[in-house]
Amino acid sequence: MMRLLRGIWRILSGISRTISVLLPLMFIAIFIIAFSVTMKESAPEPLPAQAALLIAPSGPLVEDNPPVEPVAAFLNQEYERPIFLHDLVRAIQWAANDDRITAIILNLEDLAGPSTSQTLELSEAIAEFRSTDKPVIAVGDFYSQAQYLLASQADQVLLHPEGGMFLEGFSVYRSYLRSFLEKIRVTMHVFRAGENKSAVEPYLRDDMSKNERAVVSRWLSGLWAAYAELAEVGRDRPSGSLNAFIDSFAEQLEASDNDLAETLMAGGWIDVLADHTEMNAMLAERVGVTDDEGLALTIDFERYFEDMKQQRALAEEGLPLIAIVPVEGTLMPGESEEGMAGSDTINSYIDNAMEAEDIAAIVLRVNSPGGSVFASDLIRRKLAEARQADIPVVVSMGTVAASGGYWISAEADQIWALPTTITGSIGAFSAFPTIEGIFEYIGVTVDGVGSTSLAGAVSFDRGVSPEMARILQAMSYSAYDDFVELVSRGRELKRDAVEEIAGGLVWTGAEAAQIGLVDELGSLDQAVAAAAELAGVEQWRTGRTSVPPSFESLLLEELSHSFNASLPRGWSWTESLLASFRPVVKGLSDLRDPMHVYVQCLECVPVL
Repeated sequence: MMRLLRGIWRILSGISRTISVLLPLMFIAIFIIAFSVTMKESAPEPLPAQAALLIAPSGPLVEDNPPVEPVAAFLNQEYERPIFLHDLVRAIQWAANDDRITAIILNLEDLAGPSTSQTLELSEAIAEFRSTDKPVIAVGDFYSQAQYLLASQADQVLLHPEGGMFLEGFSVYRSYLRSFLEKIRVTMHVFRAGENKSAVEPYLRDDMSKNERAVVSRWLSGLWAAYAELAEVGRDRPSGSLNAFIDSFAEQLEASDNDLAETLMAGGWIDVLADHTEMNAMLAERVGVTDDEGLALTIDFERYFEDMKQQRALAEEGLPLIAIVPVEGTLMPGESEEGMAGSDTINSYIDNAMEAEDIAAIVLRVNSPGGSVFASDLIRRKLAEARQADIPVVVSMGTVAASGGYWISAEADQIWALPTTITGSIGAFSAFPTIEGIFEYIGVTVDGVGSTSLAGAVSFDRGVSPEMARILQAMSYSAYDDFVELVSRGRELKRDAVEEIAGGLVWTGAEAAQIGLVDELGSLDQAVAAAAELAGVEQWRTGRTSVPPSFESLLLEELSHSFNASLPRGWSWTESLLASFRPVVKGLSDLRDPMHVYVQCLECVPVL
């Protein structure tokens, strides 16, 4: 037996030594491959004298992007840097007055979204481009409802004869867990302040409450009305035609021999049905410039933006800086991660802006449903430091700036929102489960002693004592009182007036402007101009604050691109490897407030 164990140990030791030798050699080999591929690549060619700007984004449009872990950057074979919404807006604006750009081609099939609010900002830039008599053409085999709204802003919308889209309107449906929790004997402890703070409703009910149904119907109808108006204006259709089309869609589809594409064109939502060959020919004609294969000559958005950014950086050198500080995702203490805005990261952005020698103002770009009370207040206090240093702070709200997203905005010098921004939700809650019912059902008892009446008063296996429940509810009331007070102070509203529009109520940006939660309606560019006016500057440059990627991240990301470029097409071992880790990462809770009290609007999801 001992000989067998020694043999196994020698085998394991041999494997360990082999791995310790082969792993560095593998990285060296990868580096050599990447270096050789890079050396073979020629220097970037100058932009052509004339071409179309190709906008074909992949994934969602974002306000900020947290640092990528070095190993993740290397392993992710299909990793691509996300596209910032404002970068895309600026590129379209620059292209309007650029003689090199003859047209814009929108290919949106890989775009996640965009939200109606994002399309509103993009539509302004597209309208500016179209005013120069340059065409904008949207092409696609299929359009999602969200993609179509952006496509509808083009001069022409092309669709494959076998393609289509489905317009249905907006909806909010949630899973209600009360009966399920009862059946599995899990007790959900809920403490909230604000009668309309419906984030906890799914734990307490089996259906949407009457009050919540009325609140959601109000803001959801407002968002859909904005969508319909934007699409109808873009397609030059009369008001009300979109809802009429949806209501009679089944009849119209039958009338056109069940041909979806023909139905869409007959309704005026599509201009031309064309297969890929026909699309290519039409694009070549509209763009007016072709490549060696006779296809329309195009410039990718990313390449064009980088070229223009370098040119403008030289022209704007020395101008006062208006720093754009992005807040993207759920607010939590610590560093930013995917889907979460960490208070430490956001505050480092603000510090970097304040330390800039030529800083004139800060524009906080908020796209967050809120989150931790503690994290929200850390950011609010850091912004107060900027204002105390005589740096104007203006908030620009994106798709959603609710609950904690509003907490960090309330005391700004000005708040700008889009008509379709989801905001408000002034309330607080705490919620967590205990399983004493399961223990009772299976016959397990828990007993012991504590040194005080509160020792062990909150226990996963014993529940919550009545005295501790009073304390937790008081903490929610305290957070709510603080929230109402800072809104009253920041927006210069009487406390009674704030309480009437608080209570967890959700508002669209247009409604928020009417009740005093928002000062002005407008885009990020308009918020930047307002910040410049407050700072007393007539010319300025903008800069987005961010955390510089580490050398390791950049190196491994470049190695990943170069290494995977040399692999056979479709070889996706890295994708499979990453997929095995995703459930683990996804399962980590993002509820990290140290006091477990949250100002978060869980129902304020972007409606697409």
